[in-house]
Amino acid sequence: MAFDIPINSSSYPQDQIDREAAGTSNETLFDRVVFSRRKTGAAARLKHCVANLSPAFFSLNMGTGIVSILLYTFPYPARWLRAIGIIVFIFNIFLFLLLGVGNVIRYIRFNGLFCATLKHPAAALPWGTFPMGFVTIVNMTALVCVDKWGERWGTAVVALWCVDATFAVLINIGIHTIESLSASWLLPIVSSVVAGASGGVVARAVSPFNPTVARSILIASYIILGTGLPLALFITTIYLYRLIVHGIPAPRALPSLFLLVGPCGQGSFGFVTLGSVTRALAYDSGVGVLMPDKGRGTLQIAEAVYAGGSVTGLILWGLALYWYLLATVLMVDHIWNNDRSYLRHQSFNISFTALTFPIGVWASATNAIAVELNSEAFRIIGAVVSIQVMINWLYVMVLAVYKMIDGSIFEGPEMKKFRDFQESKARAEGEA
Repeated sequence: MAFDIPINSSSYPQDQIDREAAGTSNETLFDRVVFSRRKTGAAARLKHCVANLSPAFFSLNMGTGIVSILLYTFPYPARWLRAIGIIVFIFNIFLFLLLGVGNVIRYIRFNGLFCATLKHPAAALPWGTFPMGFVTIVNMTALVCVDKWGERWGTAVVALWCVDATFAVLINIGIHTIESLSASWLLPIVSSVVAGASGGVVARAVSPFNPTVARSILIASYIILGTGLPLALFITTIYLYRLIVHGIPAPRALPSLFLLVGPCGQGSFGFVTLGSVTRALAYDSGVGVLMPDKGRGTLQIAEAVYAGGSVTGLILWGLALYWYLLATVLMVDHIWNNDRSYLRHQSFNISFTALTFPIGVWASATNAIAVELNSEAFRIIGAVVSIQVMINWLYVMVLAVYKMIDGSIFEGPEMKKFRDFQESKARAEGEA
């Protein structure tokens, strides 16, 4: 019954949805301003940037965070790689704070813009990037700070993870229409998958100090995964229908196809990591997930959870591989047959950040599987994909900075609703 409404609705054309999901709608507060080619006052330039600093920019934070994690956990470790990973981690914290402050100023300065963002069918979806960007900081804190400075940092990490998980679950609640279907539907939902998988990293970090808290985190993580992963798989099914019936997205939204890799890759990492921590907790501390105290069956249950998690992780890894290959083939085909200059700065927009985090979490899953299976094949694949993510991140960051300088990347699709709100408010005040 849901498909009685045509996806390519004339009231809201699919190519417009794709452009807005990519953050490339022309509905901006000001006409596109190319700062380097036009004399524009500093105040006007700053106003333009702040007004169009949509939540989608936290995807830069996501990509930076996953690169720091991949450097720190590279399958062929080296001290210099870990050092670079820590440097990128510190930069990621600065970037997150900068984007956070910018968004706060945006909604204070432009009264009514927050409501306009929430009501827009495409602009509200990227709010899922906020908890996903934050959780990369939580994970690196667990990997670096807890390992070096002990229990107090473990307590801080648990608190930060609880905040992130709460926000991720709440933000994943929303009502969509089939007309607005795009890969960006996954953004708020995958935030729950990412938070649930992160619970395994946090539980592993705190288990030496407080096994009971680690057990509670594991239980909560499985529940949080349940609020996101099944829904994400449902949406990928609907989106596959969209691809079959209406073809690939508009060229400027083409990188968003890689978003489909994210839930499967992160789900794979989550099940493998949670199963591994469950097993370690039972053997090292005598604490079982289903039985808080060591008793008959605790180790057997832990082994079953570990085995089930490993198998589920492999299945999800294979599904992520399918989406990765499909997205890669479609993108290469478009470049080869339609637009050889597609990867140049003229086509770049904020949706190109999909080349970083979704592939990065799949690389993390590959590295986790390599450790659990002691597989050299997975170790090599993980290293290759990790390097690809790092190259993609450098490409995205360089072009993002370039487009920030000329101002063309700042395009908030919600600005039309904001203008309509301002006009209706002005009319109401005039009538009064």
